[in-house]
Amino acid sequence: MSANLKMEKAIIAKKILEKKLVNEGLTNNEKLVLSEIKTRLNEAPVSYDGPERMEPGIERQINQRQTPYAENPMLPQDGDRDFIELITSQRFKDSVEKVRRFLGDTTPIQGNNPMMGLMSSIMGSLQQIKRVEVQHKEYLENLAVNLVKKELGIPEGQLQFDVELVSGMMGAAEGMQTQSQEPDEEEVEDAFKEGEEHQEEMEDFMDSMEKFNLEKAKRRMINSLVQGAAFKGGHMYVLVSNEINRLSPELLNLYGVTQSLMEHLYWLYPDMEGMAGSGGGQMGQSESDPETDPPTIKAKAFTFPLLVHEIVKGIYSLYGDQGLPNDPVQRSMVLRAEDTLPSEIWDSRLGPIFWEKFRDAWPDKLYKDDQRHLQQYLFMRFSQLEAKDLANLSKAFLADKPEAKEVFDRMVNEIVEILKKHKYESKMSDDNDDSDDSDDSDNYGNNDDDFDDLDDLDDIDLSALGF
Repeated sequence: MSANLKMEKAIIAKKILEKKLVNEGLTNNEKLVLSEIKTRLNEAPVSYDGPERMEPGIERQINQRQTPYAENPMLPQDGDRDFIELITSQRFKDSVEKVRRFLGDTTPIQGNNPMMGLMSSIMGSLQQIKRVEVQHKEYLENLAVNLVKKELGIPEGQLQFDVELVSGMMGAAEGMQTQSQEPDEEEVEDAFKEGEEHQEEMEDFMDSMEKFNLEKAKRRMINSLVQGAAFKGGHMYVLVSNEINRLSPELLNLYGVTQSLMEHLYWLYPDMEGMAGSGGGQMGQSESDPETDPPTIKAKAFTFPLLVHEIVKGIYSLYGDQGLPNDPVQRSMVLRAEDTLPSEIWDSRLGPIFWEKFRDAWPDKLYKDDQRHLQQYLFMRFSQLEAKDLANLSKAFLADKPEAKEVFDRMVNEIVEILKKHKYESKMSDDNDDSDDSDDSDNYGNNDDDFDDLDDLDDIDLSALGF
């Protein structure tokens, strides 16, 4: 009997026993059989019936709630099932289907140890890609920047870019920690206390810890969204398929194969953070420099889709940093606790689901070509919310509640009014009389000064909608 047939029979037996468990109960012997089947299947906490399985250690972390999202107040709950278990199901299925779409079947990701064959397939495809890309390096670098600027609606002059398609693997990313650095209780109390607001020492301490934990949870949510946006960006290459086909008719399929297999590795490789920390798996890096004028996005990667991924990540990281505490001590504590390699690996696994739900709650008008630049302002404004407000809004959009869409719609309307006011005031102060008299509604925000004007957005009030 083939391994796949055994798997199918085990899955059928499991379904029968689970149905009997609900309807009439199981004997002790049947309970033992069901437990053994689940163990043999290495079943993730997802309702998944295919022969593809995630690595047992990753599954164990989800089962035992040892992910960076454990007890995160930004996440909703769904009855007796943890929200992370539910979205793990969706994300794993999506990953399997993506592999099937580009390879025709999922044989390379089946079995107890698919890593060797999988890595061989990836490396073979990457070699073919580089043979073409090395001949068109500068063209592809410019294409990546222009693609991102167009799709994200980045106004001309708002950001500058320093990007590179590299020909070899890179060293470990600088500044990324291999583990969380939690401050001691006294440091938290000193950094987050409210001065004389609370007279009781214990009450003051509890308030400080609550604020610190909320800021950490907020940073985790923002980091997950940034990583989710980047992974979605890694598939933007299909939007320039004509340009890519002119370079080589094989490139598009090779991009699809490598992107899908590399993303699925996150569910199969047990020590992704160790590989990334040593530099062994570094195929892309990005950073932002907010001190330049305008801010600079730096990105380098091994392939064109990965370069787009890193540019998107750099942009949203810059905007997401607007949500960090202004106090430098608090800011440092939050970064040391949350910006770690293990957490980033989990952001890579689940962030795309967070990002999809975030975007699903946006007003439809943000997808119009002349409105796309508002997406960036909305993400910045979302990041700037107080941690409690961000928690309530996050739980709402992750649970697909209509109230979240109402809040985002109102936020966008208020952003529009602020940008129109800013543009009007800029015109009034301009000594030139040849300014454009056309309707502002199609052009607001397309001004590099608008980046510095978002402090006005602090006035947006969410309380009217219950947040």
